[in-house]
Amino acid sequence: MKILYIHRHPFDKITGGVAEYLHYLPIALKAQGVETISYTAGEKNASEISDPRYLANGMSAYSGPFLKPGIFSFARKLKPLFELCQKEKIDLIHAQGAYRSGYVAMQIYKNTGIPYLLTSHSDILTTNSKRIQQRHVQRRCREILRHSIASIHLTPLMAKASDEIYDTHERGFIIGNGIDLSEWKPFIGLPEKNYMLAIGRLEKGKGFNILIDAYAKLRAQGIKTSLVIAGDGIDKTALHNQVKERGLNLVTDFQDFTNVPEASVIFTGYIRGDAKKHLFTQSKFIFFATQPDGWEEAFSIVQIEAMAAGKAMIASDTAPTRYLETLGLQTLLVKPDDIDAWVSQTRRILDNTELRRQLGEANLENVQQFGWEPIAKQYKEAYQTCLNNHIM
Repeated sequence: MKILYIHRHPFDKITGGVAEYLHYLPIALKAQGVETISYTAGEKNASEISDPRYLANGMSAYSGPFLKPGIFSFARKLKPLFELCQKEKIDLIHAQGAYRSGYVAMQIYKNTGIPYLLTSHSDILTTNSKRIQQRHVQRRCREILRHSIASIHLTPLMAKASDEIYDTHERGFIIGNGIDLSEWKPFIGLPEKNYMLAIGRLEKGKGFNILIDAYAKLRAQGIKTSLVIAGDGIDKTALHNQVKERGLNLVTDFQDFTNVPEASVIFTGYIRGDAKKHLFTQSKFIFFATQPDGWEEAFSIVQIEAMAAGKAMIASDTAPTRYLETLGLQTLLVKPDDIDAWVSQTRRILDNTELRRQLGEANLENVQQFGWEPIAKQYKEAYQTCLNNHIM
């Protein structure tokens, strides 16, 4: 079985999201006899396929023409891609995204007969994307979904959003994201330090402003446990200013995790690798404060990372979090924009070491299902079902 992954943006670094998914999943699939190849957009107006290069996971990667959906899109521009699929003897196309990548996959199918399935990401959530609110975009998405042999959804929320565009529930699969559990094991059990952790892009809808306001109230109540915010983004300056306006101690560009100052809001900037794992495993617990009115999560890898770190969590009460709870996530839920509720639940978990331990241990046990091996088995079964249905 040979699968071609189509994704618009090239990736050379394992920096989370789709890039991390496309690094680890092919490794796990290869162990089960499934070969994968990557195809991404080349330079603007590219007309030829690049020579293959090999990614860190050993997967061969090509780039080249990548059509933008439109009335006057000319499929002949993708002829080199059609020839590549036939040369590589591709059995199935897996498009990462319903619109741009799905459109290219549909053109391959129409010109070669190779079936395709797609995974919808946040590009189809109207909260996150103004584009999907446009009727002509929805019409194109309906056509892409109609021709697909199947859809894979990260959560039931994504399945619902996709089915509202075009109903594919009879040929849909729900498969969550995965995590490399072996990379987290060396850090499990490190001693707690006196900080709470929130991590993600510093952008509207992620809820960091809510956490800062809640932290101001906690400081007024005498709490000295620091709030560490890891990540970077366009709202960084605004968040720094909010901390100052609340009269809180601001620490920026912090990297010395061996000595975390108390009673502070600490910004680390973007963090990855071992440093990120240290931050997770030595925190008292993890915040996940996404605001669904401003940004809806398709699937939160932060919550799975918290489980892999063996940590408790306080999270916004959202549909994806409720779904993960059915799979074993242990968290205290909070109405997303209720600052007093964030304060109350934070006090509850800070004051109860045993509660933090119980929640963390349960998360560590339940995260095993999100290891890449069981996730890859689900993907292989989905791929095989698609190919069987195509033959029928």
